[in-house]
Amino acid sequence: MKGYTSKTAVENYTLQTIDASFNTQITAWITAIENFIDQFTGRNFVADTEDTERVYDGNGSTKIIIDDFISITTVELGEDEDTRVEVDSDDYRFYPANTLPKRKIMLKSGYFTTGYQNVIITGKFGYSVACPADITLAATVLVAGITNFSNNAKGKVRSETIGRYSVTYSTDKGWADFNRAKEILNFYKKYTF
Repeated sequence: MKGYTSKTAVENYTLQTIDASFNTQITAWITAIENFIDQFTGRNFVADTEDTERVYDGNGSTKIIIDDFISITTVELGEDEDTRVEVDSDDYRFYPANTLPKRKIMLKSGYFTTGYQNVIITGKFGYSVACPADITLAATVLVAGITNFSNNAKGKVRSETIGRYSVTYSTDKGWADFNRAKEILNFYKKYTF
């Protein structure tokens, strides 16, 4: 689990205790919703705690847009291990300058040579250090909807499919929260052109 929500958050939202024998299932549902949120939005909301290496295509420009990141350790150019050249940290800047996540790297001199998989970036990739509160709410509402479906909730039941799961809400408040959760996810959705 990435930490978008928790069993305790779902219990607090639904005002129901989830039996300990159900821990494995609730963990699986939380993981599934976290994966759904990442796939739907095109983002990872909790950044890596350790540096990882990612490879991008050079575009012939002084700037390149990459995955969301909170910090970069190295920028290297070259198509293979033998031709890689590390760019001095004083020779590039990250944007946007005053907020997270960062998405763009701009070279002060030189350019990202046009080519395939010839820009190697090492850093901590993700949207932020901690999950944004509204993403936590959305994840909690969606997991609660799955538990309601399993629970055979009574009342004016409304259901919808999210990913491979059905979510169910038996109150107008629950349904309104579900619609708000969808709005939150749409707000964070990353579009690429």
